Amino acid sequence: MKKLTMLALLLSMAAFAAVAQQRLTITPLYPERGQTVTVTYDPSAPGAAISPSASAVTMVFTYSNFYNLPWRMPMQRINGKWTASLKLADYTAFATFILESGDVTDKPAKDQHYEIAVYKNKIPVENGYLYKAYSLSAQIGRSPLLADKQAALYEQELALHPDNYEAKVRLLMYKINKATTPAEKEKFRDSAHQVIADQFYKAPTFNGNINKVTMGYLIIGENSRLDSIRKVVMERYPESDMGRELRTSAIASGKDTTRQIDLFETELKKETPENEASFTGMHEKLFQYYAARKDSSKALYHARFLTTEKESPYTAATWQKIAQTLLDNNVALDTARFYAQRALDSVRHYPVGIIRYFPETGYIYPYASDSTRELVYKKASLHLASIQGLIAMKQGRYAEADQQIKKSISRFADKATMDNAEWYYQQRQDTVNLITLKQFRYNILIEELLKQRLNRLAPPLNTFVDMQGKPVDTAALKDKIIVIDFWATWCIPCMEEMPYLQKIYDHYKHNPRIVFMIANSGARNTLANAQAWSGNKTYTFPVYFNTDPEVGDKFKFNTIPASYLIDQAGYIRFNNIGFEGPELEAKLKGQIEILLHSK
Repeated sequence: MKKLTMLALLLSMAAFAAVAQQRLTITPLYPERGQTVTVTYDPSAPGAAISPSASAVTMVFTYSNFYNLPWRMPMQRINGKWTASLKLADYTAFATFILESGDVTDKPAKDQHYEIAVYKNKIPVENGYLYKAYSLSAQIGRSPLLADKQAALYEQELALHPDNYEAKVRLLMYKINKATTPAEKEKFRDSAHQVIADQFYKAPTFNGNINKVTMGYLIIGENSRLDSIRKVVMERYPESDMGRELRTSAIASGKDTTRQIDLFETELKKETPENEASFTGMHEKLFQYYAARKDSSKALYHARFLTTEKESPYTAATWQKIAQTLLDNNVALDTARFYAQRALDSVRHYPVGIIRYFPETGYIYPYASDSTRELVYKKASLHLASIQGLIAMKQGRYAEADQQIKKSISRFADKATMDNAEWYYQQRQDTVNLITLKQFRYNILIEELLKQRLNRLAPPLNTFVDMQGKPVDTAALKDKIIVIDFWATWCIPCMEEMPYLQKIYDHYKHNPRIVFMIANSGARNTLANAQAWSGNKTYTFPVYFNTDPEVGDKFKFNTIPASYLIDQAGYIRFNNIGFEGPELEAKLKGQIEILLHSK
């Protein structure tokens, strides 16, 4: 009977795959790096969820290491079919995606997404099956089958690429979790320790390799080992680049800056043209210390070493930081002006998006549209104008300062730039311009938020429980404005967001028309994780736990943190995906105010 059931399941899965292949094709069949892949969707084929009359279809990547591509790719309609083409970069391995048209989504099956696997000679490239395993959490959520399915893919990865370190560690962690006796668990943990140790000794002073080692300990849940690994490198290999970088961090962690300066100056006697890159961190610290002590000559000496790396995407931004540090400490203002101008002249080299670095590939630049790049460059230019204005003010060149500050005030300026302008008018005691600026900032915010307003019925909120495991009383949410934020304990941007959520909560917590739901939703989290979260002692906003593995699909997010504002009628009116920094506070407050004053 079990064999018949399994056969039926396999036949059913094959049928699903066959139907899916009728409506979506990917060519070539075995795409390789450097090739162009074409995705074609036929809305008239059997099983197609998107109507042939749809006005737009978008490919939405749900997991991808195709960093050079946008996570949402509009498709083009040609002869009744929708197509999209993408070129595979030389580091790509695997991606999954779904199709969207308005509120309608199309995927091969309820718990399956379309995929693009990268091959070499018809064999999946290294990490292909590993990344496919990672993609499963976006497809099947907290399914009890998740771990078993991922383990099977780790084994497939190792069958093709036996030396895949990460696959080895993850498979051993799976076996540790599956072990039924303490002795068995210990055996697999010892094996994991050996795999990690072997990786360490392959290149004990290479930063990229140490990152892999620390990742291994994180995978097996031994976070406390991270500091010990760094200590081993620092003590056994003190003259290596990494040993020196770690020593720099260790010295800088102290509070006695005089002692730190002495130690750094002593270390710098070992600097040579061959090893100078490893001393950059020391020069940076000494620049900051001497600037704070108003020792301009020594500060400027060390500043010269901060942009020595060739082809770094951060050079222009570093020049800006140097100018800002000198400005903040009111030292060497002529040189601060020079660095600010130097950054402005190189503004088109400012980093855009998340730039990744891997030893085997170098810097990997993310996809960014022309409009996004232009906006980044414009914001950087405006911010540098505000810095130049503040420098001019401190030097008594008030006419130039007024001109630069006025130039920096724009609807495209970021929060830091506007803050500089406000501070300038406060210092000049220019009440008229200060009031005008504050109103200008508020008007721009509301105008932009109104453009982002949504009109989508919110999913039911009956899958949330409080920290005692008690289901949310959905009746109590009726006719309320609901601020719901999805996060996870392991999500670093989520943790960075929390102080801003607390400020918003403090501002509105006594308003009976507003309900806050800060909901732990990570696929790798449990109610126990949420209950044990240290933030429960730090923050006072109400914390909940989401029990629905498909909540991301229902709310339409695959990145956290993700916040949603639901109006009194139960419609999603605003959403914010990802952590946006300090600007989040003003943005959320503006969104809430719009809903409070809506009829």
